[in-house]
Parts: sequence; C-alpha cells; structure tokens
Amino acid sequence: MNFDSKRKKQHIELLTSTLAELHSSIVRDVISAEFQENKNIIICKAKLQNKAKLFKKYNRRLKLILY
Repeated sequence: MNFDSKRKKQHIELLTSTLAELHSSIVRDVISAEFQENKNIIICKAKLQNKAKLFKKYNRRLKLILY
C-alpha cells in the first residue's frame, strides 16, 4: 500500500513538472511567432498543435489521478 502511494506521488510530480514545461514552451513559441496582418494568421516554427494535445492529455490524466 505504501509503495502505491509513493509511486502515485512520483507520477503526480512528473505530470505537474511536464505540464509546466509544456505550458512555458507553448507560451514562448506563441510569443516568438510571426503575425501576418494581411492574412490574419500566425506563423509558428514549432509544432504547437502536438504540444497542445499533449498538454490537454496530461492535464486530463492529472485530474483523474487527483480526484
């Protein structure tokens, strides 16, 4: 029983740190993106869609573990 709670605690810590890294990476990439006024689009060099999907997945998983 004690092993499970220790493992769960480590997993929660891993997820929270991963979420923080992903969030900062997404924000940094969006801030450094170029905006084209004539087309009203944002050009990003990074793969933001994949990062956003991972962020959503990990956030959902963390909520399931905590509650």
